[in-house]
Amino acid sequence: MKSLIGKNSSKIIAAALLALSFSLPVSAQDGSIEDQLLQSALAAGREEGALPSQIEEKTGPQEKLILLTWQEDPESVRYEVEIFRGLPENLDRNSPVEKHLYDNQRIYTNQVLVDLSTFPPGEAPLYWRVRPIDANWEGMGPFSSPMEVRSTMKPIIRNAPYPHVYRPGNGSTLLYPVYSYAGNPGAVKYEVEVTDQYPENRDGTGPSKYRVFSKETSLSNVYDDNPRIGTFYWRVRGMDENGNPLGIWSLPEKVRTNPEEHFEVGIFGDSITQGGGHLYHSPADMAYSYVTYLDFPAVNMGRSGDTTEMMEDRFDRDVLPFHVKYLLIMGGINDLRMGADPQKVIGHLEAIRKKCIEHHIVPILLTIVPINPENIQKYYGDVTYSGWKESVDTVNSWIRTQPHIDTAAPFADYPVMPGELAMDGIHGDWNAKQMIAGEINRHMGEFMK
Repeated sequence: MKSLIGKNSSKIIAAALLALSFSLPVSAQDGSIEDQLLQSALAAGREEGALPSQIEEKTGPQEKLILLTWQEDPESVRYEVEIFRGLPENLDRNSPVEKHLYDNQRIYTNQVLVDLSTFPPGEAPLYWRVRPIDANWEGMGPFSSPMEVRSTMKPIIRNAPYPHVYRPGNGSTLLYPVYSYAGNPGAVKYEVEVTDQYPENRDGTGPSKYRVFSKETSLSNVYDDNPRIGTFYWRVRGMDENGNPLGIWSLPEKVRTNPEEHFEVGIFGDSITQGGGHLYHSPADMAYSYVTYLDFPAVNMGRSGDTTEMMEDRFDRDVLPFHVKYLLIMGGINDLRMGADPQKVIGHLEAIRKKCIEHHIVPILLTIVPINPENIQKYYGDVTYSGWKESVDTVNSWIRTQPHIDTAAPFADYPVMPGELAMDGIHGDWNAKQMIAGEINRHMGEFMK
């Protein structure tokens, strides 16, 4: 298998991008990669600008509810946070403390809400530490050095899930938003609500009269089913197993996608374009979007699960309002891995290309990157069509006869997508997204006159 050159240096770059999105410092001066990514939790707890506005307003006494935050590790699948009282002798950084007060391995963002009122009283101070864990629930590296809870926590006085907020920058404008959050303690499931005006019942638990979309889930993120053009607000509340409110709504967060910002470039495609990867990271994690690494701003029009027929059907509704000059088009893998006729895929891509020309948009087709059927079946249970590779080659051969950028070229030496580049076999991880973006950056000047 082809070696991955400069893996550690690229990992630090990805971590830096993640840190910028949370206004957190990154240092490559000393320590292991794990420590470089996790040691800033102290700063994260004190950094006012690193947190949403939710902590600024009171809605009732929740004196023991706290937020712990750390820098994301781009290689993690999830995180484990452990809290214990006092510093044990001979603390092992590779194993949990035997008498900890709290140990949570089901954390899918770089923040967690903890209810300290559930802990028994004691004289010694509380300490916490965090480590990334893999898909098999094993530690991917040592725990961070223990940090005192009192000096690194953020007191939270609103009993609600805690939103993950997009930060300005490349990749942050998603036509189909994804709403991500840390759940409030005790919640079994969540409801996300989107409104087209600021909700009138900010501190309640019922639906807003401005509601345009809602969805219940047991997960830590929700994919919006609809394109959001204009200004909207989203919020989330926790619920118990019977659907009763647990706490109140989080404070509304604004989502704004404005065609008047005059993006020159749009990217159009399926989940590979929308973002996300490494099994549980959603498009809300900007390191997993290739738009993040582009040298120019772009509006992300990707939608998870799309076939090329679906892309053609939504073109007028989703693309035309933005009046982009250039459209990067990547699609087809959802068709081909399920056994679709490659000629039909070519037909839909050609129809999209013609629509661009009719509306004075420069179409730039992107070749389809390889997948890994074994990993797809392992993590999703989906069986891939046995002739997928020949089908992809057929479509890519046609794409290469059109104005295009060969985003599949960096992966040409791999018979299937390596797990190191796409753990789940289909959604490229941060490093694969960097490779895709690098190819686009090298050739985009050939189209932008």
